[in-house]
Amino acid sequence: MWMASSLLLAACGGAEAEALADAESPGVASQSLVEPSSESADRRIIVYQTTSLQLIRMDHQGDSHLVAERTGAPEVSLDGSRVAYAKLPDGYREGDVVRSSELYVLNANSGKSVRVTQGFDDSEPVWTPDGRNVLFQSTRRSGVPSLWLVKENGKDLKQLTNVGTSQFSSAYIPNPALGGTVEWDADRRIIVYTTTSLRPGEDGEVRVITFDRNYDVATAYSLGTGFGPVWTERGTVVFSRNEGGQVISVEVRVK
Repeated sequence: MWMASSLLLAACGGAEAEALADAESPGVASQSLVEPSSESADRRIIVYQTTSLQLIRMDHQGDSHLVAERTGAPEVSLDGSRVAYAKLPDGYREGDVVRSSELYVLNANSGKSVRVTQGFDDSEPVWTPDGRNVLFQSTRRSGVPSLWLVKENGKDLKQLTNVGTSQFSSAYIPNPALGGTVEWDADRRIIVYTTTSLRPGEDGEVRVITFDRNYDVATAYSLGTGFGPVWTERGTVVFSRNEGGQVISVEVRVK
């Protein structure tokens, strides 16, 4: 099973990369590997985000390049050739209300980024298992927190959840919590994720959404409170839950 929100972690050397990262930030927030092409050297391409929200790309020669500033965490496609990320406006300052955020796709080999969306608060990109689309969140596009889908070239934009409904409707489907909680079942168009708890200190909900072949919502439901859901090779979902002062593990078969 491939888990879309998981980044491949690396600890690859390179004095220049370390110097660049250290100059901008005391540490690295997240990083990801991109496998080298057959004609390249053994050194892998590394794309990582610093704690100062800079996205850095280290090429096959070990040279570091600034991709963008004020970014979200990078999300790597299944084949390792592309990286999706969200970017805040250049004028954004910490503490400002986020009114705009655009999605980009980086070609890991060429180092070139293409803007995929603009004009709204698009964030939390996650590749679909086939690598053809990017799932993301937006509130301003419809006025309701919803999941959207778009191709990496910006075409075929589609709202997936909460079409024509409000947050106060019984049909409302909560968005995933921020921070990469979406997990795709690689063999089926199903995601499992955790919502943000409305009560501080308590678990959110672990929820499931199944999509049909057109990515319309087929079913959406809750597996109960919990956090950290992951798919297993058995096709089940395992997640944790705080219960009676202890953390227990729960396994559920999802159809």
